[in-house]
Amino acid sequence: MKKNSERSAAMRFTMKLSILLTPFIALLVVYFLNDPFMVLRHYNRYDNSPVMLNEGYIGWQMYMNNRDSIAFDSFIMGNSCTMAYQCHEWEKYLDGGRAVRLFGNAESIAAISKKLQALERNGAEIKNLLLILDKESLGKDQLLSSHNHVLPPAISGISNFSFQEKFCQAFFFPNFLFPYLDYKIFHQYRPYMQGVINPYGAIRDAVTNDAINPRERMIRDEGEAYWENHKKEFVKARDCNYRNGEYREGERFLWETQTELLKEIDQICRKHNTSVKIIISPDYNQISINPADVEILKDIFGYENVFDFSGINEYTNDIHNYYERGHYRPILGARLLQKVYANHN
Repeated sequence: MKKNSERSAAMRFTMKLSILLTPFIALLVVYFLNDPFMVLRHYNRYDNSPVMLNEGYIGWQMYMNNRDSIAFDSFIMGNSCTMAYQCHEWEKYLDGGRAVRLFGNAESIAAISKKLQALERNGAEIKNLLLILDKESLGKDQLLSSHNHVLPPAISGISNFSFQEKFCQAFFFPNFLFPYLDYKIFHQYRPYMQGVINPYGAIRDAVTNDAINPRERMIRDEGEAYWENHKKEFVKARDCNYRNGEYREGERFLWETQTELLKEIDQICRKHNTSVKIIISPDYNQISINPADVEILKDIFGYENVFDFSGINEYTNDIHNYYERGHYRPILGARLLQKVYANHN
């Protein structure tokens, strides 16, 4: 009698547990079947996804997909402001070099060093390197670990299990799961999906990883009204000195750890006789990067290879060069490349 009672209780517990686990198992099946982050399987193309992807991972996969058919020897690295630099525009100055963009959102100099080491391990020719930096990226001396930023095992050295675990966990967070399921079911983009769902179609070139920014279409459609329609994106909250024409200088970001990472990057470039150009982005906020940081960069990479476009200047004065406060356009990127390579034969 007692055994029957215990068996019955165990069965009830198993049934309740099964009911509780069923939604989780169903979602897990959805995750493995749909592979929303495009990390579970290999893909020939990564240029058109409904989900905002990990740019560091995607860029590396695109490079690996194409490196046997295209002799990439020139690399654009840095943070999301690399969107202003098109490979075909840079290639004008490279004497036949072939370029690809290997960037990461909120990229750190630690990640740049790791990517160069990975290229070296893979036998890549590193003929040219264009680094797009700002004060924040210079200050980051650690790899970022969230699913949006974690580097693939081939670069970071972490286990594949640890890498995949981050994406699986991110899938179950409500701030991703709800917008994703909503979009998968109804195929309709809603404002709360921003940062999770990509409603624009192709946002990167399938070979070079050049940015295809939907805001260029908006500017073509709206004309001058674009900057009026998006003026809230150009206002920095609680800053009474915002773009008032007075010189402002950022704090120092380069200390011992950051400087050592920059020296690691330089050592790899010297080993490969790499032509390095460093562009410090023209910050719309018109805050000049700290001169001490610029001096360190010039000491390591050469005075002729570091170009500081931060602060108040002809580039930052013109709002038409910007999509919003944080990112500038390829029309400005092309002008800066022309300035950088002014003495190019």
